[in-house]
Amino acid sequence: MNPILEATETGLVTDEQTVRDYDELREPAKAALPAAVEREAVSIPEAAAEDLTDGEVVRFTGYYRVSIGQ
Repeated sequence: MNPILEATETGLVTDEQTVRDYDELREPAKAALPAAVEREAVSIPEAAAEDLTDGEVVRFTGYYRVSIGQ
């Protein structure tokens, strides 16, 4: 079963949080993030999940906290 990616827009980013830019992601994660932003949750390939850390914040069209689940 493929991992499930959720991307939730977050308004506040603290100094303690690490924020990665969309451009820093590898291609599989770059392909997966826009779909997760548009929908509540999407199934993604394992290669995309390997480039994302559960709970991290990615700057895309806004700041999004990503969640990876099964």
